[in-house]
Amino acid sequence: MFFKQIQTKPDMFSSEHHHIWDEHQWESHINEMSRRHEHLRELIESGPGDHPRWLTHIRDFPTKLDAVDAFIEEELLLEESYFPMDDETEEEDDDMDDPLFMDDEQLDEWDPEEDGDVHEEPEEGDDAIDDEDEHLESIFEDIFEEESQGETPYEYASLENIAIYTDARDLAADLLVFNDSKPHYMDHPGFIHLVSEVLLISTKLAAAYSMGFDVEVLGANIAYCKKALERANLTLMHLQSLRENPLNRADYFELHRRLFELRNNIAVHVQETRGFFQSQL
Repeated sequence: MFFKQIQTKPDMFSSEHHHIWDEHQWESHINEMSRRHEHLRELIESGPGDHPRWLTHIRDFPTKLDAVDAFIEEELLLEESYFPMDDETEEEDDDMDDPLFMDDEQLDEWDPEEDGDVHEEPEEGDDAIDDEDEHLESIFEDIFEEESQGETPYEYASLENIAIYTDARDLAADLLVFNDSKPHYMDHPGFIHLVSEVLLISTKLAAAYSMGFDVEVLGANIAYCKKALERANLTLMHLQSLRENPLNRADYFELHRRLFELRNNIAVHVQETRGFFQSQL
């Protein structure tokens, strides 16, 4: 699945390293925005009859993973509202000056020479053009060489490459499977809460990925991972209350093993990302 990168306000940080927000500043911002949007979340948090939204997704989507993905995408839309997309709006405004986006009346008034859109065709064998092409090739070769030598704590070309996310997502989907295999679990409020918490672990990890991995936003990435870690700790504690009711012994120990391992891996991930952040300053 694809998650677009969350756009951030340009004044949240500057290009100077000492002005780049760390995880604590980002965490304060996210918490404040969450508080301001609390009423909105209350309006959409529950489905019909005060049931969690993911219960509806189980019926509406063909697979449990699809239901999990739908829930995560909805949550990310709410998270995205914490970060006004000023840059994206400006880019859209700039597009309106492009002839591709003009209507007939605007095209009639458009003067390509005035806009600087008239280019002289290079003559065959033009040495200046050849030199410019070679210069551009050299620049791109240097860029690609620098990128290939850059060190990162993980391969982040795709969200599915981040193991802690896929583990959390798979765990959430497997919990939804109990709706078919052991429907009496879904009658227990404690188990419903367990599923909701595991889904939110996946959501916070997806939000971390959506922030990106540039140094300017890496603090936000860490802040969201910390929220996932906090959820994992709380969920482990809650799981213990379900040990005998409604979970049977085998299900309890398997869920505890997976959740315990996930919690530990998220903690390691946070530490590694912190180290990477510090190395970029």
